[in-house]
Amino acid sequence: GMSGSSLLMRVIEKNRLGEDPAFAPPGASQQTLLEKFSSRVQIELRRGTRIIDLQVEDTDPERARDLVKSLVAEFENWTNERQTGITRQAGEGLTSEEERQRVRMAASARTLQEFREAHPIPGLEGNGNADTLGTLSTQLAAATATRLKLEAESEAVVKFDAANPQSLAGLDTSERGSEVLAQVKAIQQKDADFGRAKERYLFKHPVYKEIASEISLMKSTLAETVRAAGQAIEQRYRVAKENETKLAAEVATARSRAVDVEGVREQFRALVRAAEADRTLHEAVALRLRETSLAAFVPASVVRWQNPPMLPERPHSPRKLVFAAVGTFGGFLAGFLLLAGLELGDRKVRDSAAAARAIGAPMIATLPHIANAGDGMVLLTDPSSAGAESFRRLRAVLAPPPDSSARTVLFASARAGEGKSFCALNYATSLALQGHRTLLLDADLRRPGLSRPYLDGTTPDSGLGGYLAGKIDPAQACFTTSLPNLYLLSSGPLREDAAELLAGTRFPALLEDAYRWFDRVVIDTPPILAVSDMLTLGRYADRTCLVVSNRGSDSRELQRAADLIRSAGGTLCGFIWNESSGGSADFPSGGPGVPVGPPGLASSPAAGVPTAQPPDSFGMVPKFA
Repeated sequence: GMSGSSLLMRVIEKNRLGEDPAFAPPGASQQTLLEKFSSRVQIELRRGTRIIDLQVEDTDPERARDLVKSLVAEFENWTNERQTGITRQAGEGLTSEEERQRVRMAASARTLQEFREAHPIPGLEGNGNADTLGTLSTQLAAATATRLKLEAESEAVVKFDAANPQSLAGLDTSERGSEVLAQVKAIQQKDADFGRAKERYLFKHPVYKEIASEISLMKSTLAETVRAAGQAIEQRYRVAKENETKLAAEVATARSRAVDVEGVREQFRALVRAAEADRTLHEAVALRLRETSLAAFVPASVVRWQNPPMLPERPHSPRKLVFAAVGTFGGFLAGFLLLAGLELGDRKVRDSAAAARAIGAPMIATLPHIANAGDGMVLLTDPSSAGAESFRRLRAVLAPPPDSSARTVLFASARAGEGKSFCALNYATSLALQGHRTLLLDADLRRPGLSRPYLDGTTPDSGLGGYLAGKIDPAQACFTTSLPNLYLLSSGPLREDAAELLAGTRFPALLEDAYRWFDRVVIDTPPILAVSDMLTLGRYADRTCLVVSNRGSDSRELQRAADLIRSAGGTLCGFIWNESSGGSADFPSGGPGVPVGPPGLASSPAAGVPTAQPPDSFGMVPKFA
């Protein structure tokens, strides 16, 4: 409750914080004041205790202390007001409920009294009939037991046999019964004496006769006594039977009376229970009303000071040293994360290792920076340079085994400007210097590179494009160069149908014819990702070299270019890391080139058939300018 917005607004209004320009700008809304004050107040309950820690931050230490006290005071006032309101509402509700219960209790009591007056039945409020019925039932059971006992005694007397005194064993121990039993015992004793007398005397002896006479007299007396006892027992039996009959009739009457009255008594009990419930409920509501009225006079404060607020001696924030250390560490960490993010998000290839990971092939040569490339033929303009030595090393790496027929090397790149034409020209130059008859084939029909200086004045059907279109012979597109053993097959003017021409059957026929007259064939192609021409030519080359510039190639582009070469059937033997781009911007003429003469080759009478002299062209005898 202490952190509620209503209580915080009471503290703001109580201390007139809205009028203090140091706390909030003039005219600030209640929402603004509440947000500012809430950001300065901290209220926490200590875990496992009932202690609340209050903290208020302010630029004025005295006001900070007063705000803490004001917060507690307003909380107590707010609690008292809330408790008073709750008590008042509860009292009003309990008063109306008590009145309603009082009316119900009076109505229940009145209904009960009216029912009692309408049914004046004895024992209505108790269980009188049930008690009478129980008593009569008990008496009837006792009378039945007495009758049965007397009936048994009467049967014993009727069946009495003087010769068998044990037949009277069931006789009751009454006065007559005791008398009969005493006579039976006396007779038994006398019989015993008579038995001893029989052993000593004969039947005519006086003692014998006297004892026999006494026994006879005693038996006759016993018979008379038994007869009198039987009459007495019979009289008692008749009385007991009449008593049993009367009691049975009384029990039947009492039972019928109880059945008739039980329904009325059950209704009376229900009314008694309802009246008792209404009275109990009224007493409970009245007690609750008295407790609520008493609680209204008891203070509702539930907090007390354990440690009163004291005036702060020094500010607790800002801690400049800590903030400076945290800021330094945070800045260093943020910079490190920024650098790591930039590094991870940077797809540029800046070294040969990254290029090898992207391409999935080894690096076969590294071309250092060449300060003065001239017309592009480094092996002729500066044969002792590091660049010339790199191309010699590339020649040694790409040299086929002695027993191999591989003679075609294709140079490609992912994008334009990587230096593939520069590498193709110098690699062909290195082969020619080694004595190999080499054909440098410019197959870029989209954007000619090596053939750029020779396009002026050519017809639309000249060059490689004209040959593939079936317009000219290879000899008309093949140039001799200033370097022996090196020949250049020009691409000719730009053509829009380059892909269709290269995909035809004349290009592989051209290569088959070239293999008859040249030791090596070097092919310069368009960029892989720009057009699909290289993918068509790649399957005809024995080896494909991918040229990668160190000027920030994209790793995704290199990976895609390598995948396209492999998927098109090309043999990717590795890549060349080019630190001297060899692009058009590095040459005055707009690109690397080789000095050549005009296409001055004449057809031989037996074209396509070797002659006695060494052939220098496609089945044609060369005529040098």
